[in-house]
Amino acid sequence: MTETNTTDIPRITRESLMQERLQLEGTRVIDIGCGEGWLTQLLAPVAHSVVGIDPSVTALERANAAKSTLNELYLLASADNLPIDSGWADIAIYYNSLHHVPASLQCKALEETGRVLADGGLLCIVEPLASGSAYELFKPVEDETAVYEATYKLIHEVVSSNGFQQELEELFIDDFSYRDFEQFLDNVLVIDERRAGELSRLEDMLRERFNRLGEAFEGGRRYDQIHRLSLLRKL
Repeated sequence: MTETNTTDIPRITRESLMQERLQLEGTRVIDIGCGEGWLTQLLAPVAHSVVGIDPSVTALERANAAKSTLNELYLLASADNLPIDSGWADIAIYYNSLHHVPASLQCKALEETGRVLADGGLLCIVEPLASGSAYELFKPVEDETAVYEATYKLIHEVVSSNGFQQELEELFIDDFSYRDFEQFLDNVLVIDERRAGELSRLEDMLRERFNRLGEAFEGGRRYDQIHRLSLLRKL
C-alpha cells in the first residue's frame, strides 16, 4: 500500500466538490464514464444540459431508469470516440473514470475531450490515489497503483502539450458506501463484467475485507478513498 499523510487532507463530499469548484449554472456538461448516472443526475438540475457517456449497456439502463429531469441524456459510447459536436461542451468531467479507459486509448480520449470542449472550457478530472480503506477493499480484485500513477503522469503531459492550462489541483477524502456486500460485488461487475470469475474465486477474502475495513453506519458500510482533483482549462 502507498502511504499518504492524511492529516491535512480535507474531507469533501463529491456533491460539494462539484458544486463549489465548478460554475455549473447554464452550462453544457459531459460526464464521461458516467456509470449509473449519479453525477449526471446531480448536475442536471443546475446545468443547462448534461450528457452522460459510458460503454456499459447495464450501467446506462440503470441510469435511464433513474432519470429524473428532461435535460439529462445518456449515450452508449467510449471516451475515445465521443458522439458530441466539436466545441459543444462548457465542462467535461471524468469522475473516477479516466483510469478505466484502456491505457492505449487514454491519449485519444483526452484529444476527443479537447475537441468537444469549447475554447475556455473546463476539463475536470477526479482520480483515486492508492490509499484508503476503499483502495484496500478493492485491491485483491485489481491493484491499480501503477494505473493511477500512469494516469496522473498523462494529465501532466496534457497540460504541457495539448492546449490546456492547470487551474487547480487538490487532494480530498471522500467515501464509497455500500448497502451490503452484494451491492459492492454488483458495483465491481458494472464497471467490468469480465471480473465475474475472479470475484467468485475471491469472494471469501473480499467478504472478510468488506466487514473488517468498512465503517458501519445505519445504511450499510463506508470506505474512505483519497482522490485528486485536477481542473484544467482549454486554451
